[in-house]
Amino acid sequence: MKLSTTAYILSSVLSAANLSDHQCIAQTIYAPDVSESPTAGKKASKSPKAGQKSNKKGKKGHYDDSKERVVTMWWVLFNKPSACATNPEGPVKCGVADLMANAMAGKNDPNIAIINASGGISGKDGFLRLAAALYKTDSCALDLEADSGAYLWGGPPPLYDTASIGYCPADGENTEVHIVLRDHGPPTEDKLAQMTRFTDPSCASVGGPNLCVDSGAVGFPSMSEDGLMAKDVGHFPMFPPGCADAGTCEIEVEMVQLVANSGNEVTLIRTGDAFQAVAEITLP
Repeated sequence: MKLSTTAYILSSVLSAANLSDHQCIAQTIYAPDVSESPTAGKKASKSPKAGQKSNKKGKKGHYDDSKERVVTMWWVLFNKPSACATNPEGPVKCGVADLMANAMAGKNDPNIAIINASGGISGKDGFLRLAAALYKTDSCALDLEADSGAYLWGGPPPLYDTASIGYCPADGENTEVHIVLRDHGPPTEDKLAQMTRFTDPSCASVGGPNLCVDSGAVGFPSMSEDGLMAKDVGHFPMFPPGCADAGTCEIEVEMVQLVANSGNEVTLIRTGDAFQAVAEITLP
């Protein structure tokens, strides 16, 4: 796969966590802009094997025409958005540039935490609804145990060391919440692993038959009080429309990106010290 070095770093690192009550889990990266995909409005052809649960034989990462696929949803939290440089004067201040700049410098100034939110399997028409809740953590230094097998925390290792900050807003600030969606390909016999891990055994990067790639992302302004916001969600910023022709991604990667302005939406709800996220998407 012709993924960039940055994409490889973002999608290849996993850590595990040992969590207590009111502490949730996760993994991924992104940035806020979305744009119309060249596949918008195109109907996918029906698969001759509509009920097929695995990919056709061929090169790893190849998808058949079925829209029944596994998708995971991830919290990407910037607990100190004032430290972000992507768009410091805008309502959504943070993005993938902040995440990578901090990871490469061996620091974590925006207090980034990357946490698993939810997972599910789309219907044959490609529709999927995912919902998750996240509570403020009791501690800003959540212990991580690499051998626990949880595979629920993640991101570039320099952001963590031996602990994750979790959902823990910096003094005088409100956490900026981003949501990332990841396509794990057609369901396999190990559906539970597909729905709960960032890199599950079906992924081509670990020798499996499925592509596994971030396929959508959206960022929300910090919320200072209870309320809700709904935003359109489109492609993962590293894989914009035309990336296959530009040689920066494989055609299979571009084909599974969510299409902006086509009814895909994420709603973020704040209630006291808790967030809820509901994503309603239709896979291309």
